[in-house]
Amino acid sequence: MNEQESAATLREIPGLKQRCGDDRQLAALDDLATMLAQCAATPGSYLWFAGD
Repeated sequence: MNEQESAATLREIPGLKQRCGDDRQLAALDDLATMLAQCAATPGSYLWFAGD
């Protein structure tokens, strides 16, 4: 996902956090938010996910 897609996805994180059931899920979303924010702030960057 590019920086524009990362910025759009980052705005969805608060809603996802409200639906989390445990601390591990919240921690994973915090990590994801950090990566999305870094990608969104860096023009020309991409965030790639490996696996399913």
